[in-house]
Amino acid sequence: MKKLFLTLALLPLLFSCETIPEDNPDYPDPAYLQYAGRLTLNGVTTKAVYTPGRLVSIELTESGIYAIGRYADELGTIAYTAGAYTVSGHDYRLSGFGTISFNNSQEGFVELTIKPDEGYQQLVWATLKKADSSNKAYRAWNVEKTRVTVKGWRTISADFIGCDFKEIADFLRANGHKAPVDVPDHGIRSISLTGTETMIIAYDDGSADLNEFSLNGNVIKYTWSDNMKGFTFETEKAVISYMDGKCILTINGKIRDSSTSGSVTFMMSPYNP
Repeated sequence: MKKLFLTLALLPLLFSCETIPEDNPDYPDPAYLQYAGRLTLNGVTTKAVYTPGRLVSIELTESGIYAIGRYADELGTIAYTAGAYTVSGHDYRLSGFGTISFNNSQEGFVELTIKPDEGYQQLVWATLKKADSSNKAYRAWNVEKTRVTVKGWRTISADFIGCDFKEIADFLRANGHKAPVDVPDHGIRSISLTGTETMIIAYDDGSADLNEFSLNGNVIKYTWSDNMKGFTFETEKAVISYMDGKCILTINGKIRDSSTSGSVTFMMSPYNP
């Protein structure tokens, strides 16, 4: 089963019929472009080290958003949290977590000092993958609006401001479509497409989802590891375009255990720290 926060992230949008699509607008470089990369903590990935709470990875995005992965259980499930970071020399201050220090001048093994706000300082080895900066899409995007189109016994479409899962689920039920009963009480805050080919979905409760993607032209192919939000994608790809300085992301999906399917289109603007 593939995951899908995005299918139920059905939200608002309001497009103008007079807008003209752009191939790749000339956005300014993200503020943290030179610092972007992924740190993977080195270690043997056996069940013996799947200690709940153990740090697995740290993703530093081009736009000043970080995502930290920790083991959530002894089976190796990874849970992610996200926040903002700032940089001073080799010190990276991760809001809500603490400070990490390392030399990010080149890829490969780096000595990483971790100083959490709570707990003990650690000195570990990590593998650093620097972010590719070749595409303007590689940055964090604020989700402003979303349009949801649902097909079934009849086709309906609605626009929403922001991303609230419960609001979308209520919309589906009110129009005769099924929706999961265990819908989370939060929504999507931002979507980051990083130069390490990591898609980060940051939720407004501080949690996040991370998965790999590839970008070929205007098509994004991605993978998801679960379906906790109660939705699943029909295809593991999305289409990206630009309009009036906004980034437009469209995916197709369907509701779990239901014949209801449709599309979700996010209108997003560049995130600025």
